[in-house]
Amino acid sequence: MAGLRLSSQTRVHGLVAGELVEIVEWTPVGSGVFVRFRDDLGLESTRMLSEEDLAAIVPEGSRGPTLDAAPDAFWLAVEALRLRHAHLLNPLLAVSSSHVEALPHQVQAVYDHLLRKHPQRFLLADDPGAGKTIMAGLFIKEALARDWVRRCLIVVPGGLAEQWQEELTDKFALHFEIFETSLIGGRRPDDDPLREHPFLIARLDQFSRNPRLIELVTNSNKSRYDLAIFDEAHKLSVQAWGRRVDKSKRFQFAEAVREATAATLLMTATPHNGKDAEYQHFLSLLRPAGQDRYIADAARDGLMRRLVKEQLVHLDGSRLFPERRASTVAYRLTPPERDLYEEVSDYVREEMNKVSGDDTKRSVGFALLILQRRLASSPEAILRSLERRHARLQSEAARVQAADRRLAESLAASLGLQPEDPDELSAEEAEKYEDDVVSVATAARTLGELETEILILERLVQRAQTVREMGVDAKWEALADLLTSDEMYDAASQRRKIVIFTEHRDTLEYLEQRLFELLPADTDIQVIHGLISRADRRVAQVRFTQEANSSILIATDAAGEGVNLQVAHLMVNYDIPWNPNRLEQRFGRIHRIGQRHTCHLWNLVAVDTREGDVFETLLAKLEVQREALGDQVFDVLGQVLTDANLGQLLSRALTGTTHGEIESALDQVSSGLEAAVRQRAATTSTLTPTELTALRKAMEQARASSFQPDVVRDFTLRSFATFHGDITHLGSVWRVAHVPERLRTLFGSSLSTRYNAVTFDRAEGPIMRLEPPELISPGHPLLGALIQATDQEHGNALTQGIVLEDDREDDDYTLLTFVAPDSVSTYKIYADGTQQAANLALYTDLQVDRPGAPDEVAAAQEAIAALEPHLTGARVAAVAYVRGTADARTGEAWRTARRRLRDELIAFGEVPVDALPGQGWDFMTGDDKINFWAAVPASSQAQRRRSERHAAANVGAAQYTLRIIQT
Repeated sequence: MAGLRLSSQTRVHGLVAGELVEIVEWTPVGSGVFVRFRDDLGLESTRMLSEEDLAAIVPEGSRGPTLDAAPDAFWLAVEALRLRHAHLLNPLLAVSSSHVEALPHQVQAVYDHLLRKHPQRFLLADDPGAGKTIMAGLFIKEALARDWVRRCLIVVPGGLAEQWQEELTDKFALHFEIFETSLIGGRRPDDDPLREHPFLIARLDQFSRNPRLIELVTNSNKSRYDLAIFDEAHKLSVQAWGRRVDKSKRFQFAEAVREATAATLLMTATPHNGKDAEYQHFLSLLRPAGQDRYIADAARDGLMRRLVKEQLVHLDGSRLFPERRASTVAYRLTPPERDLYEEVSDYVREEMNKVSGDDTKRSVGFALLILQRRLASSPEAILRSLERRHARLQSEAARVQAADRRLAESLAASLGLQPEDPDELSAEEAEKYEDDVVSVATAARTLGELETEILILERLVQRAQTVREMGVDAKWEALADLLTSDEMYDAASQRRKIVIFTEHRDTLEYLEQRLFELLPADTDIQVIHGLISRADRRVAQVRFTQEANSSILIATDAAGEGVNLQVAHLMVNYDIPWNPNRLEQRFGRIHRIGQRHTCHLWNLVAVDTREGDVFETLLAKLEVQREALGDQVFDVLGQVLTDANLGQLLSRALTGTTHGEIESALDQVSSGLEAAVRQRAATTSTLTPTELTALRKAMEQARASSFQPDVVRDFTLRSFATFHGDITHLGSVWRVAHVPERLRTLFGSSLSTRYNAVTFDRAEGPIMRLEPPELISPGHPLLGALIQATDQEHGNALTQGIVLEDDREDDDYTLLTFVAPDSVSTYKIYADGTQQAANLALYTDLQVDRPGAPDEVAAAQEAIAALEPHLTGARVAAVAYVRGTADARTGEAWRTARRRLRDELIAFGEVPVDALPGQGWDFMTGDDKINFWAAVPASSQAQRRRSERHAAANVGAAQYTLRIIQT
């Protein structure tokens, strides 16, 4: 044994009496060896071994099987082996072990594109609503299972950080932290503070504008991430004028991350802004630095996948997204409302003229436009806004007089520029910002100017109070008429669920009160706005989704971020947002995956106001284009209106631009819709019927082979008990009250000390619980720790071997499993040398028999010796000798039953695909509908095997047929 050389992670006998230990370091020194090793408690030791010592060292498995392993130890070890290599045994592992109902286009994106090779840089550019977050979650989970990724950075607009965190936790049990400065507070740069945060969500602008943060994620070897994902990647902008290129800070940040990260995934629904030069610069993020090759077709070059909504289908081939229809509900202001509108509009226009062209006073113009939008929203909103503004400015004047200071200095704080990108604000941040700026930002710079403005505001407040007291509100009446119309009720006279969006919290509270007065007492109204916590938002969402009498949800744009409301297919824009992205996001709350009904949107428009005239004209042109081009116009509307600068168009209307000029600008929007639809169609990838059929088969087979819930639950409960953990069944969930120290030591900080609610069952739709349980599945830290601990404790039982009995076979055979870096192979080896591939689950399908006789041990050793040389790079992972306990007649009956079932299926025009023994069925058939078949001889009294019970439960009786065959 002097020439013995062992690599790290090899486990050996003979180094410590009676123990199997793992080699950490093996260094030859003269005729001996210096060795560092780790015992089953994770404690490391060192020894200097002489030639005589080396003679006693025997690598695990090299002694050959003895077929006398303890049954419980063998069962636990073989299930740990299955779960450790779950991604090899079930190629769509993440699909079958996550809280998602994955769709064909999502599976295609992940398994045919993102996992095709590693590392790579890729652009995922499917239409809005395709579920790109789900695709990213599946990809991360598969990359973790393959050990491709141990550190992942996700960069998102600030307003989406919490949504990403929630979805990754709830759907995939992936625990990402949102970066806050407190994570690195008080740490020196050389401390490498991000090393302890392997799964991080970063806000795009927070990082791109901070050189120190950029350096942390790009210049430290230990803190570098294996995978970086950029959501809303179109924000990584470049402007090109001829030879001049202006790279934004966001783009430069992305370039730095690209060079520091092995793999990059960009995600956006709008990769092309209509300018080819800028698009090419954007695509440079998919190439290494210094490569400037022109990319004519990113999809053809394998750099991009783009599917549009019209291509997205369910597994059965039916359209994924239903039709969308938008209608305009026009109304006219009453005379008192009209007078108030004109007076406030005059005030806004005059004040805006004072700050026109002065970039240092942009926040003043922004505040005045907010005031104008609140004027259009409701009498309540404009009254409260005017009152707050009057009170704040009056307070400022009094404070200046009392302190005898210059007003300009006092008001300097009101001139803070509005955010570079409003999308970087979450909805609640945006609401707070608007409330603050509309109350205090003013163009006044002398006490006289300020007092004049205060007097004007005083008059406007009185006018607004009068309108409010009169109770006149034409807009409310239009909504009330709609909500009491027949369209709001289904055939059973049940009120349909509807979502009402407003821009302002004052209007939301006003509408809530009016609706309580209008609707029957048993109608519950749910509300979501920016000051409501995310937990309370979830409560409102759950109630709206699950309670029949919760038929109305009133929301600000806080519900436009990460709140799924497809239980409703009716929506009202009580206020039409000036931000076109918000317009698209709102419709996307109900028009999303899972929606089965045609979606209807009503836009309330005051046609006798300046901004109402713009919206009425725009919506009329949009409807013309929808009739001509289909409802795909809604998918490009946000992009086209952003390019046309809708907000600026509305501002111009308020400050005197004529109707003709507005009409001309909106004609350009109309033609822009046509161009955007054409460009969208020209840059798509494929999802052909043939590809769909292949995906359907793969997805159904993955579902049948899923380790959820039974395999994972059985292993978790049995292994957890051996390590003295505390897990209790509480109704539909389980509570882990205590995770043993040994498991936490093995797996590190990602493993919690307790879990209040876990489950083993996948949910194939939205989880409507206030605290969704964590799904214990391959990749979860708790399961990973149990697998690792079981392997340390019982792993030697697999190569020690066991004797099993097979009551469907009349011949004995050896069952062998070999593991290579990228494969797990199991074979049945008969005495005559015949080999048959099998599934690893066959070990736990069969019953344990008494320990092996010498001739059976010899047969197992011969089988290993015969097969091992032909499996390059593989090692023996498990062995069992299987006694065929059926008599000759029973064994032949099982073989005949399978043959006759195959012949029967062929006679019916099916093309049966054989399954492996232990897979849980005998044949799979079908293209449009996938079916699984198991044959049983009529004479058999045998019970169904574990894998057969699991497969039948996974796919259901409609797809799993147990056929009794006369033999």
